[in-house]
Amino acid sequence: MISLRHALLVAFLGLPLSAYAQDTQNVPPTTTTKIPDATLYSGATAKVVDLSKYFTDPDTTGVCLTTVLGRIDIALYDQATPITAANFLKYVDNGRYVKVDPTTGDRAPVFFHRSVPGFVIQSGGYLATVSPTNSPEVKPTKVQAYASIKNEPGISNTRGTVAMAKLGDMPDSATSEWFINLSDNGGSPNNLDTQNGGFTVFGRVFGNGMDVADAIAALPTFNFGGAFSALPARNFSISDSLTVTNLVTIPNIARIPALIFTATSDHPGIVSAAISGSKLLVKPKGLGTATITVTGTDVDGAAVSQSFSVTTNDYPVHLANISTRVVVGTQDDVLIGGFIVRGTGAKRVAIRALGPSLASSGIHNFLSDPKLELHDSKGHVIASNDNWQSAANEQDVIDVGLAPKKPNEAVILTTLPSGDGGSAYTAVVSGANGSSGIGLVEVYDIDSGPGSSVLNISTRGNVEQSDDVMIGGFIVSGDGSQNVLVRAIGPSLGDQGIDDALSDPTLTLYDGDGNQIAFNDNWRSSPNANAIRASTIAPSNPKESAVLMNLAPGNYTAIVRGAGNATGTALVEAYALQDSATSP
Repeated sequence: MISLRHALLVAFLGLPLSAYAQDTQNVPPTTTTKIPDATLYSGATAKVVDLSKYFTDPDTTGVCLTTVLGRIDIALYDQATPITAANFLKYVDNGRYVKVDPTTGDRAPVFFHRSVPGFVIQSGGYLATVSPTNSPEVKPTKVQAYASIKNEPGISNTRGTVAMAKLGDMPDSATSEWFINLSDNGGSPNNLDTQNGGFTVFGRVFGNGMDVADAIAALPTFNFGGAFSALPARNFSISDSLTVTNLVTIPNIARIPALIFTATSDHPGIVSAAISGSKLLVKPKGLGTATITVTGTDVDGAAVSQSFSVTTNDYPVHLANISTRVVVGTQDDVLIGGFIVRGTGAKRVAIRALGPSLASSGIHNFLSDPKLELHDSKGHVIASNDNWQSAANEQDVIDVGLAPKKPNEAVILTTLPSGDGGSAYTAVVSGANGSSGIGLVEVYDIDSGPGSSVLNISTRGNVEQSDDVMIGGFIVSGDGSQNVLVRAIGPSLGDQGIDDALSDPTLTLYDGDGNQIAFNDNWRSSPNANAIRASTIAPSNPKESAVLMNLAPGNYTAIVRGAGNATGTALVEAYALQDSATSP
């Protein structure tokens, strides 16, 4: 159960309001540079614009708390409470609120350790570490504190404000702990504006953050004594062992613009505009041009606006996303997915590793906890993720509509360098703690305008029998048709040191309605073998399979099996070709 060794004796607080003046900031926000005009493709994923690059508030710093229940944005009162605001940012910038657990090697963030509905929720005091002798039970570690700071009272503890906690009868004792006021707590009966010298309000929740704060306050609380006498917990019964997953942790704390943004489109049927925190989501819908106007408003109500135009064109035909489902083993038998991006400019992609959500498709032996790594062409790990909600850009994953159904599935959302010659990347899916099972790797092209493209995916894994074959999926999207070459590689993997290569792969291609539209065993027997050879990427072994077809927009599935029920390691690949080769 939760450790009580570091129980902190903190004097706590209360309810209604004070007559203190809300003397906070007074410098209006400004625009730093113009948002550039854009050309997008109709029906594409929303373009994400980071408004922090284009707006600033000179006298207020923003901080985003990414909790497991959602996002809480806070505007710090830099000028009114300079000592306290700087103290809070010191903990944020120096990583005192998120450490590495020495027992598990995972991130150990702070958590909300106290909740009193209608009053406050409190955090900043303890890291969500586990017991080294009885993992995964929680044994919190006290946040390493800097020296206490001078009290700066004067702003009232009204609902939505953020204030420092401190020791009883010690006005200048605040260090790392802070709380969010759920009600107007400045005056009687709690008198937070005068009690113990007054509790220093140093910021305010803005945007939709109080919805998250109220959700935290609505959780049941449990008495573990001391500082944890009102601990909010998720999915927990007092008869259970308390684990990190039960806590309301804050896996990521980062600076953001301290502005509330709004956006409008003069032609929402062509381009819609929506705000997610400090991000603008521009969704191309129909053909034409629209003007988007964005306004940033600071905590004092001062505002600044700017506009830009967005032109929407037809989306050229392309592979929108590509995926492979296969049995994921251990060591050399993990799922290895390679893909290439080519063209001008960087490419924004999302890579997902799914396992538990496959149960909804009738898969019982799914990979229970997939882990995902992304490697560059030199084999260097450039990104990794285990549970997608622990990612620093979790909200971005939600905004692009690719949040997995299960919390222990993995996502990497990133922008990758590209070039005219093509840039190669590899995604490796494995099971946490050496687990195995059926997993799915997906690569999504989520750019919304001209630039580079995802050309192919080639996934290596185990081909077994029955439902444990290799299944590759891809989507042809856009205006027109796409030449696609699908390959099933086996014997030639032996030249790469693969001992159990699938000796004779077969390839079957289905459309989105489940109709078989092509089959091949040995590629040289294909009716368009000459076109496959002319593509310059024909399989190197005659027992390997290939299908080359000109495909209309839609969903397609490629299934790789072993001829004669053979099993072994195979590779399935889908290439978007630029030449004029078509099926007969």
